[in-house]
Amino acid sequence: MRQVSGQIYGSQDQAIDLRGNAVGILFLLLVAGVLLFRLLMTSPLMNMVVPYTSEGGPFFAKFHLGTYLIAALLVLSLFARTISLRGDDIPLFRFLLLQIGLLCGLMIYVIAISRVGATGVIVDTYLTACLAALLLMTVSPESRRLIGTLLVLTLLASALIALGEATVQRRLMPFTESEPYFRATGLTGHPLSLGAYCVLAIGFVTLTRWPIWTRLLAVGLIFIGCVASGARTALVLSSLEILLLLFFVRWPKLSRNDERKAKRFMLLVAGVAGSVLFAGLLAGGFLDRFQGAATDGNFMARIDIYQIFGFVSWKDILLGMSPQMLLETVREKLRLPYIESAPVLLVLQAGLPAAILLTVVVVRLILRLLRGSAMPARIATAIFLIAELSNNALATKNGDVILLVVLILAFRPRPEQIAAPRQGVLSMISSRPLRVRV
Repeated sequence: MRQVSGQIYGSQDQAIDLRGNAVGILFLLLVAGVLLFRLLMTSPLMNMVVPYTSEGGPFFAKFHLGTYLIAALLVLSLFARTISLRGDDIPLFRFLLLQIGLLCGLMIYVIAISRVGATGVIVDTYLTACLAALLLMTVSPESRRLIGTLLVLTLLASALIALGEATVQRRLMPFTESEPYFRATGLTGHPLSLGAYCVLAIGFVTLTRWPIWTRLLAVGLIFIGCVASGARTALVLSSLEILLLLFFVRWPKLSRNDERKAKRFMLLVAGVAGSVLFAGLLAGGFLDRFQGAATDGNFMARIDIYQIFGFVSWKDILLGMSPQMLLETVREKLRLPYIESAPVLLVLQAGLPAAILLTVVVVRLILRLLRGSAMPARIATAIFLIAELSNNALATKNGDVILLVVLILAFRPRPEQIAAPRQGVLSMISSRPLRVRV
């Protein structure tokens, strides 16, 4: 840099560096904005704009606006920038492209057997999750962590809003279903979504760089938000998740002996605090819905729905059936108004072969993303998936899987820190950057 007549002139390399930083910050804001839009633009809000989940309407309206934005921003990022990948990011980028190819092939198969209705779930829930992962890889690892922290803050805000909703008995977001008990939704479209998001947030809060007391306070507030959701399975699972995090996550800067003593003390504190919290919530009426939880209609509906396989043909199981016919069969034969089971929906809408292939793709995707991840991420992912399998969330159009994939990728270790898998002589892992220019 040189100074002439009171003016400062930078070198060409410095100008390029500043321009590159500006573009990087711009894409960071765009990626964060698009992902937040997909998370916060719930199905009821979408239905106020286009017939997203309701009957009728054009085919393009059956896909979320966030799906179009994520795909458009990914194409723009690949064509407008040079993407530098290091370490484990190189094979992960190729792996995501392969998963996208498999999902596109699955979509073609589903259309070929005249099950066009199942494409909405494949595209909006699973294909978009892979596209979001690729989009996140176009920014730096530090930017990914910033986006992940922003999403965790959003989930924390959702839990706090849910607590306020439970107090005043009014919801912030639109909710059209009628229920005998008031259940908060926070920034989500359904109480069950709020419960699942709280389960996911508890684990990933511990991976933030906030002070330890801030993380503990955030976990407590999110747990209370889960109570406000009235999601009974999520509440039980979140309690289990906290215990698993306490027992299996290493505490740095402590010896094994000191760590055991500290965890015993924290377990005692958690027991006392949990008892006080339980008494307070019970007195405040927040736990009314949990009375008789094992015998009410919602619980039994999740079990009775599997009887539907006794009323359909093998052709329906192998090739699927239309959503309208499936719902009519459930209402006529089982006297159930809804289908609270992801396996039943996937098998009977897309067919058994498609459901099996989709399951394999999703399991491989999650396991691949979790490679090298910290223990809290693995615990949160496992508990979250169990909560999702207790209802039909994994077989409906929502942002749950997208949120899970983005959080795992955002809080992974830096790509060069992830150990390469054993692949004999040939390895796809490289410490040298791979620059992708489309």
